[in-house]
Parts: sequence; C-alpha cells; structure tokens
Amino acid sequence: MDGRKTHYIKTSGIVLAALLVCMSFSVQARAVGIVSGRYLSRTATEFTLEIKVGSPAPASLIITQYLPPGTAPAAASPPYKKYNAKKGEVRWLLRKVRPGTLTVQLKLSAPVKPSQVSAEIRCMDPTTGKLVTTQVK
Repeated sequence: MDGRKTHYIKTSGIVLAALLVCMSFSVQARAVGIVSGRYLSRTATEFTLEIKVGSPAPASLIITQYLPPGTAPAAASPPYKKYNAKKGEVRWLLRKVRPGTLTVQLKLSAPVKPSQVSAEIRCMDPTTGKLVTTQVK
C-alpha cells in the first residue's frame, strides 16, 4: 500500500508541475497579445509605427520613441505629449484605446540612421493590472 501512495503522490506532483508550466505560458502569451508594435516605414527623417491592440484593450498606452539625443521632432501624428531633447525621447499618451490598429507618425527636423531609433509601448494589462512593456526595434 505504501508503494501505491508514493506513486500517487509522485504522479500528482508531476501533473501539478506540468499544469503550472502550461499556465505560465498562457499568461506570457496573453501579455504578448495585449499590444504589439512594428515599424511600417523608417527613413532618415520619417518613422511610422503600427500598434496592434488586443481585446480587452488597456485604458491607455504610453509610447516612447527613442532618438539620438538632441534630435528634434518636426511634426507628429497624433501630437506627442512630451519631448526630452537631452534623452532623445518623444512620448505619447493615448487614452481611451480600443482594440484594433493605431498608427503613430513622427517626422524629424534632421536626418538620423534608422538603426539608431527604437520605441517602447507600455500599458496596464486590463485583466491582471500588471504593467506590460513591449519593445519595438
């Protein structure tokens, strides 16, 4: 009888461990599905970022465009919220976000190498309340 109990406990432990691993992958997959981004175009003076928002959508998005320090924006759509010349950061705060696709465009006053530009999208996961950060290269 002790052999059966030991076998049952070992088998239950293995099943529980497998279940926990599957659940962690599910949470990671969900986090990736909240928001994603990619560059539709990148030239020396113009950048177009496509952002896909999943459902349920987060209440807001914070988008940070990283540029070489001192690079100034000439125009943006939608208008950016904040610009830090020393850090080379252009930041948008998009509120009342809905599921679907958004486009953010930025024109620069001087050319830069597209490889020097990246972006970050941050939001709160509406189901867990945790901060999610997505890198765009």
